[in-house]
Amino acid sequence: MTTAKQIVPVSKKGFVYGSSDPTTPAKVNALNVGWFYNWNFVRNPGMDTSLPYTPMSWGMTSVNNPMAIKLINQLDNPGYENVVLGFNEPDGAKQANMTVDMAIQHWPLLIGSGRRVGSPATASNPTTAGGWLANFMTAAKGANLRVDFIAVHWYAPPNVTSFLKELDTLYQQYGLPIWITEFAVADWTATTESKFTVEQITAFMEAVVPELNKRSYIERFAWKTRATSDINMGTSALFNDDGSLTTLGAVYASL
Repeated sequence: MTTAKQIVPVSKKGFVYGSSDPTTPAKVNALNVGWFYNWNFVRNPGMDTSLPYTPMSWGMTSVNNPMAIKLINQLDNPGYENVVLGFNEPDGAKQANMTVDMAIQHWPLLIGSGRRVGSPATASNPTTAGGWLANFMTAAKGANLRVDFIAVHWYAPPNVTSFLKELDTLYQQYGLPIWITEFAVADWTATTESKFTVEQITAFMEAVVPELNKRSYIERFAWKTRATSDINMGTSALFNDDGSLTTLGAVYASL
């Protein structure tokens, strides 16, 4: 089966943000990124079509949507890349919530489009033996179903060595390019505020981004932002409440 031609953006650096926010175009432009997505098949209204937009098949609601199916089969839609991201955290009850069998059953729709197709991005550690991603990749190989690159989510303490080791291990496991479609520093034990400071996260970002750019197998990465008031990830926020860049946001825009 022929793989769609890879589109190389101006920068590996990207951004993910919700489609319902009218400030999305301004925020995407402020970050000086090479590509973006919004967990949807459809680009945000008002977005500059010169910036590559990557559609996603989020879950069962996507693969059962006739409009989504029509879009995924239109390879020459201006501003849309010939790529589709697979299901979003299918191992999460509050996300796509799909078994491996369900994902495999619907995978032919994605690869049948002729687009490059990224693996489902799991909430759990993607390198875990016997985990959701490992079982999916084994089933896909057994069914001769194409997966062109691995999509990864990462939310953990600001440990540069641990993060890069995880990525290197994942590449060694599958030998496929990697897209980090969501990552940020998170403190999931926080009850009032994160124990990780903006200074710590800035140092992590400044150390990690050059390493991601240096690794040829890392095709793209996208920092995930939340509100500055968010207990778990507020210090990883790229934007203030008024839409202006935070200190960390300005660093991400400069890298």
